[in-house]
Amino acid sequence: MKKVLPKLYSEFMEVAFRAGATAARIIPSKQVVIDGRVRLKCEVPKCAGYGQYLTCPPYVMSVDTFSRILSGYKWCVLVQVEAKDIDSMDKGKGRINQAILKENRKFHRSFKLKLLEVVEAVESAAFKKGMRFATGLVGGSCVLCEQCVDDKSSDACRNPFRARPPMEAVGIDVIKTAQHAGLPIHLSSSKNVIWTGLVLLE
Repeated sequence: MKKVLPKLYSEFMEVAFRAGATAARIIPSKQVVIDGRVRLKCEVPKCAGYGQYLTCPPYVMSVDTFSRILSGYKWCVLVQVEAKDIDSMDKGKGRINQAILKENRKFHRSFKLKLLEVVEAVESAAFKKGMRFATGLVGGSCVLCEQCVDDKSSDACRNPFRARPPMEAVGIDVIKTAQHAGLPIHLSSSKNVIWTGLVLLE
């Protein structure tokens, strides 16, 4: 039996587009794909963000914990921001090229900030409609500060109301989830990089 999309939710897609999204879809939460191997890739090989940001592993909830929380939601908004004139071709000669990673962080910062703004806008709109558990996730490590706090065991986040964990950090298979929403992501191709975020609605 096909689920009927609540009429209210179309407003959230409009909010996303007004905030700068290049794509947005309402999807059932059951279409969000959780796979522990995604979290594994934060550590093997170690992501440049691992242990460097309060919004990244090991400082965020486990995959199992997030999976249990996700089961309490019925609908989500998947949003995307296209990084114009930045293709997704792998330009490194080996597995990890630190210089390229640093350069990419600079090139992608404005698009990741735009994605955060989209996620914030949708989350806020949902909250104001009475969805008190509306929660947003972004793509990739945090870009709000040039460098995260030094002592992550005791120093507080400088942007506690804006910083959001990446979808990948809690085990979401972004590629499969986007495919289920009809928004395929093409890795290592001449197509523009797509940054993807998610807002859990209820």
